[in-house]
Amino acid sequence: MTPREMRARLLASYGNFVFFPNDPEVSKLIGTRAFTHLIIEDEIKVYAPKAMEEDLENIKENYEIIYGEPEFKGEYYVSPHAPISNLKFPHKDGTDILMEAMRKPFPEEISLLISLGEIIQEALRAFFNEIEIGMKEKEAKAILEYHLLRRGVDSFLYPSIVVCGEKSKKVFPKSGDEKIQERTIVYIDSSPSLDGYYLNFSRVILTEERKNWIDAIKRINAMYAKLSSLIKSGVSCNRVDEIVREVGEFPHYSVMPTAGFYRPYAPSNDILEENMVFTVVPSIYTDKGVIRVKRNILVEKEAIKFLD
Repeated sequence: MTPREMRARLLASYGNFVFFPNDPEVSKLIGTRAFTHLIIEDEIKVYAPKAMEEDLENIKENYEIIYGEPEFKGEYYVSPHAPISNLKFPHKDGTDILMEAMRKPFPEEISLLISLGEIIQEALRAFFNEIEIGMKEKEAKAILEYHLLRRGVDSFLYPSIVVCGEKSKKVFPKSGDEKIQERTIVYIDSSPSLDGYYLNFSRVILTEERKNWIDAIKRINAMYAKLSSLIKSGVSCNRVDEIVREVGEFPHYSVMPTAGFYRPYAPSNDILEENMVFTVVPSIYTDKGVIRVKRNILVEKEAIKFLD
């Protein structure tokens, strides 16, 4: 049984579910989006038009495939991302169940996330060797994505970001025609995906050795060193939040779940569990841009493992 089938069977133990192709949970349940409805009951059924038959021939999950319209029997849970206003069957919000059943990866999924982390590290090394002063932001972005794709990444959760200076303070900055200049902060952010699982990372390049910029990097590195020595299964996320915010205050979560899972967040009362994966988001805002180094962490029983 594949991890996706295991997750679907776990959800079925809570009740009947209907998922749609654009629901973000789908990549944890089936290896394709070539369907109209994924119905999880005692028997798991995939509904699709006949035109999608070729796309469904090679799915690894042992689900029944039906080329036609689904029949609904009773009330179904749906994802919080489902198009509620368009649903023609009795339904209820499945968020609480999803937060429990999809809070962390199965052990069988961990090796894939470790492989993705290794791809990120290799791609970053190649990217750092090629980026140059005078290069356009969008050219640098293309180089970053090229090295990720070349090493096996199959998609991105959102377009990668390579921007300079104060532009990095925007919520969703976009790489443009501006050129990378000296005496600036270059901010890099990406969310590569491998077989439906993604990791969100960020780095910065300092093109000038300003004391406050160097001090910011040192504070972030010291914070990560402290995390590596104190954090393990059983630790409160509020404690993690205290450590991350030692770098300085920022207005967003210090920890967010990654890879499409639902937990953990910080600050919150969540407790770290073995095999949870999360992104740490320390941010220091300067007058010339943001210094943010997102890293992805796997919780082990007595330690943590940095994935990137």
